[in-house]
Amino acid sequence: MAAEIESRLLNHYGLTTLYPSEWPARDGVDDLSDSDSDTPGPDRHTSLSKLSALDRHASLRSHSSTFKNPDAANLVQKDEPDPLGLAPSVLRELRQRHLPVEDDLRLRNRFMLSSTTFSPALFLSQVHQTASTEDLLRGLETLGRSIEKKSASLKVLVESNFERFVRAKATIDNVYTEMRTQGVEPEAENKTGVAGVAGRRPHSRHTSKGQSHFRSASGALSPMSKGVAGGPEKRKNALVKESEYGVLGIKAPLIEVAIKAEEVWGPALGGKEKEEGLKAVLAAVEQNKGVLEVGGAIRQAIRQRDYDIVLEKYAQAREHALEAKSIADAAVQENVQLEDPDIHQIVVTARMWSDVEEQTTKLKRDVWKRLVETHFRTTQTADERKSDAHMELIAVLLQLGVDENPIWVWLQSRYDHLRNKLARTMEHFVVELEIMRRKLANVEPPPAKALLAQLRAAKGPGRKERGGDLVTPAIVTFWERMLQAINGLLSHRGGLLAEVIEFWETSQSFIDGRAQKSLPTGIDGQSRVHHRLSEEKIHQLRSGATELITFIREKLLSFFADPPVDDISALVSPVPQTPTTPGSASTLSPNGINRSSFDLNNIPPPSPIRGSAWEAYAFWPPNANVLGGVHYLSRALVLIGTAASEIAELSISKSSRKQTEDLKALISIVRERCVAAVCSAWTADVERCRTFEDWTRSAERRDLTNFPARFMAFEEYVLGDMQRMLYISEAVRGGEGVVVPPSAKLLSTVRVAFVGSLYKALSGMVENAEKNAKAGEGGGEDPEGLTVPLAGAS
Repeated sequence: MAAEIESRLLNHYGLTTLYPSEWPARDGVDDLSDSDSDTPGPDRHTSLSKLSALDRHASLRSHSSTFKNPDAANLVQKDEPDPLGLAPSVLRELRQRHLPVEDDLRLRNRFMLSSTTFSPALFLSQVHQTASTEDLLRGLETLGRSIEKKSASLKVLVESNFERFVRAKATIDNVYTEMRTQGVEPEAENKTGVAGVAGRRPHSRHTSKGQSHFRSASGALSPMSKGVAGGPEKRKNALVKESEYGVLGIKAPLIEVAIKAEEVWGPALGGKEKEEGLKAVLAAVEQNKGVLEVGGAIRQAIRQRDYDIVLEKYAQAREHALEAKSIADAAVQENVQLEDPDIHQIVVTARMWSDVEEQTTKLKRDVWKRLVETHFRTTQTADERKSDAHMELIAVLLQLGVDENPIWVWLQSRYDHLRNKLARTMEHFVVELEIMRRKLANVEPPPAKALLAQLRAAKGPGRKERGGDLVTPAIVTFWERMLQAINGLLSHRGGLLAEVIEFWETSQSFIDGRAQKSLPTGIDGQSRVHHRLSEEKIHQLRSGATELITFIREKLLSFFADPPVDDISALVSPVPQTPTTPGSASTLSPNGINRSSFDLNNIPPPSPIRGSAWEAYAFWPPNANVLGGVHYLSRALVLIGTAASEIAELSISKSSRKQTEDLKALISIVRERCVAAVCSAWTADVERCRTFEDWTRSAERRDLTNFPARFMAFEEYVLGDMQRMLYISEAVRGGEGVVVPPSAKLLSTVRVAFVGSLYKALSGMVENAEKNAKAGEGGGEDPEGLTVPLAGAS
């Protein structure tokens, strides 16, 4: 068996003995080299150059293959004996350490001494981790002897083959010289070749110093070749820097070919890549088409204010977002890699949800703004009023999910709106009437004939006269404006009090939970917490409604009970317009009267003090007669009595005894002030009743003149409206009976005024008779300018 192995080794390597003393000659190389060494001149040089070039090319191919496959230069044995001599096999020791040296070649080579990646530290720590110091010292001696033995063998081998090394070096230098001197003239080439051969052919053994001499000699050819004449075309493949070491000749064609290939195939190859990308994008779009359409649908619905579609699409968007989130969470929990379709779905859903969140945030801001500005009046039509608009907006906010309670925000904005509206309206009402009163006071009183015509306009029971027939146009304007303002404030149809009552009833429905039954609970019931109002907010709503009612009552009481103000500017207190207050609330009264109906910069002076009874009443126009007073004040008291009864029926009034007593006090004080003003005017106008006498016979009773019938109609007119004022019988009764009968003191005041009017009328009749007797003697005029007929005139 051993003999067979020896014969195979000898045949494979071409050896005659297992212990050769020199390198074996390669086929055709040594003989050629020896023969060529005897060949003189250029023939020998050419043959040697060709062989050297072949060897050079083989060496380059071997070198390039080494760079392409680095492991090829690092091939080692599968196993080696221990270089320290402590173990027969390195691989066996590694197996005992349970290292994966069979599978991992890189790891195995780090333990092999013949490998370039050998690691001494790793070798000692793994192969000899249990060795003692003495063992390592003995191993060191063994390794030293082995190195000395190999070094001696290598020295003998180098000495015996030195001539071959020199010939190989000469061949390499010759090929290198030819490559550098390509394109040089023949004469210069011969000189260069001779000089090169003379400098490269030593016949003695040299050390590294001699080798450096060879390199210097060959390197010295480069400047010589640069100086030799040669065309650029011949020198383009020379191995010099100017020709980029032989690459310059093919560089330009390669660049042109690359450019042309890019022009021809670039669009096709790039188009194919784009096509693949577009196909992938299109597939992702088609797969997530429903997700991508949600954002546009929500945007269109918001533009059209179709909140049902908005809520439906928002719910779909949230479902997509939850689905994408579940996919991502599952991948994180299971620690798995997401596939491309899942990644596309998550990315598309994230972009969609971001867009939807941005749109819904803007929608919430718009809905909040519209909600706090949504106010209405009971007199509006169904289309104009849209009383359910606030419920729709509240439902949208609850469905989208909000932090604040939209029910409370709307009720609070409604309260602020009513409070500012009441303040502006009452301010405008009082200031406007005071300006009108001053204008009437600063003009001349109407003539006696006009007053007589007004007093004669009164008729008895079943009268058909209008209020405008009883007073002058300017005074009628005052009375009508005052009645219009009170009606706009207290009317149950379109008045501010009706809005206050409606505000409390709406608040009561939210407090009881009746109004919330139709409202949604939001996503996963998140908005259910906003369906109930806290005790603190309920208390604030009760206090707010009570405050609004108290404000109306106090302003009415102040207008009727207080004397006229001297400084109108004190009545004008600027109320800042809040963001929740619509602009119309600060400029218009309930009946559309604009603040510009009077000019605060052109206010008439206060009324002159002449001692008249009307100077003590802000609600009584100057120089007004008693007929107009009882006509309009009786209607005003009916409005006030009806409003007080409606307020008394509210739950917040029934739960407060003080509120009921305040309403009774309001009616009593306003009634007393109105009766007192009427009685004062009654007393003054009765003195003018004597002018009713024109000494013409009555058509019904020929034995009497028209005076008794006219005076009776006057008194019946005053007493009829006075009765309406005292008992306010036309007011709607209800509640706690806040409209109480008049007091005995008030009835006594009216009785005294009535008796006084009779006495004054009789006194006037006596004066008329006396004046008639005097006039019968000569005729004339009475002190007031009225013609007195002669005695006996029919």
